[in-house]
Amino acid sequence: MSKTTIPTGGITADAINGTLLADDAINSEHYTDGSIDTAHIGDSQVTAAKATGVGNFVKIGTVATDNSNVSALTIDNCFSSTYDLYRIVGYHSVTSGGAHNYFRWRTGGGSGSSYTTGDYQWITHGKFNSSAGSGDYFNGNNSSDHGRVASDIRSDSDSVLVTFDLLVSDPNTNVVGRANVTGVSCVRQNTNSRWVTHHLGITNGANVNATGFEMAVSTGNINYGRVTVYGLVQA
Repeated sequence: MSKTTIPTGGITADAINGTLLADDAINSEHYTDGSIDTAHIGDSQVTAAKATGVGNFVKIGTVATDNSNVSALTIDNCFSSTYDLYRIVGYHSVTSGGAHNYFRWRTGGGSGSSYTTGDYQWITHGKFNSSAGSGDYFNGNNSSDHGRVASDIRSDSDSVLVTFDLLVSDPNTNVVGRANVTGVSCVRQNTNSRWVTHHLGITNGANVNATGFEMAVSTGNINYGRVTVYGLVQA
């Protein structure tokens, strides 16, 4: 095997170029940890797959519809023993004015089914404003077949949406026996075109062991919407 002699003066700047290095000759064990600065990482070179787990929230799944009627926005197989706290963010419109949002758990993994047992307990509480006046808003049910993120949603193609940001505790009941949902939402309602913003809470009277969830509506369909779920890394 031939040897290369390094001159006494050392190696000058830019003396080693691509023609002197075999393909794949420098591997990861020849890099010092933390030695690659951002100036030497090209644009778009770090893919989403390589960035998974960076930060506290890990994206698990997204479902969307764009001017196409669907009965629900559903994400199955997103809850597991990997995380015990999740964040759900999104929005959707309705095709039928006065429709309510129905939040329901899904069970059964990848081929999940909707949990419609009448043990959901939910509250939405906040404020409204409209041309007819403003005031407090409260709605709730202690024995329902769904939780609720918003009620009485106005329909106006893609111009009226319910938008929500939810925190979900241990839906797969790995640590505790009951899941809780808390968060905020805002919506244009059908009644007097009221603008409503509220805090919400959802729980159940039984251990569901949910593996997924859905955003459905009481009547009509969802024609625009996007929902994303993240797992929260707490370690």
